[in-house]
Amino acid sequence: MIRLAAIPYASNFGIDGFMQGVVARLRRRGLRLGGVIQHNDEACEDRRMAMSLEDLANGTRFPISQDLGPSAEGCRLDAAGLAAAAAAFSGALTERADLVVVNKFGKQEALGGGLRDEIAKAVMAGLPVLLAVRHDVLPAWRAFVGDDWIELAVDEEQIERWVMDAMRLAA
Repeated sequence: MIRLAAIPYASNFGIDGFMQGVVARLRRRGLRLGGVIQHNDEACEDRRMAMSLEDLANGTRFPISQDLGPSAEGCRLDAAGLAAAAAAFSGALTERADLVVVNKFGKQEALGGGLRDEIAKAVMAGLPVLLAVRHDVLPAWRAFVGDDWIELAVDEEQIERWVMDAMRLAA
C-alpha cells in the first residue's frame, strides 16, 4: 500500500474549500492530523484573497500572503509566512500524526521551495501523506516523487477510504 496520495485538480476548482471539507470529515473520525491547509480569509485591494495556512495539530494560522499595495497585481505569497508554517510539520513528525495533510504541492514546491522538504520528511518518516496538485504542476510533482504515489479523485469518500487503509499500513 502506497502511503503518499495526491489529488490532481483543475485550476478553476476550489481546492482550498475542498481540502477543508476533507479535513473536517477526517477529524470527525477522530484522526490526529498534522500538516497544513489553506484558508482564504479576506480580499486584498484587487479582490484576490489574503491567504493563511492552518497548523492542523493546534489550529494556529500563519499568514502567507502580502498585499503589495494598490499598484500591484494582487496579493503575493509571503515566503517568511510559508517558512513559519513549515514548523507545523515538526509536531506531526514527533507526535506521529495519523495523517499529514498538505493543502497543495504548488508553484513554490515545484521550484524546489515551499513545503517541499517537509513533504519529503513526512514521507521518509513513514507517515501517510495526502495533498493536492494542480494539473499544470503535475510534471514537477512527478519529477519530485517519481511513481511511488497514488492518484485520488476529488471525492471525499475515496479519500477517506485511502486514508483509513494507509493508517492501517502505518500502524
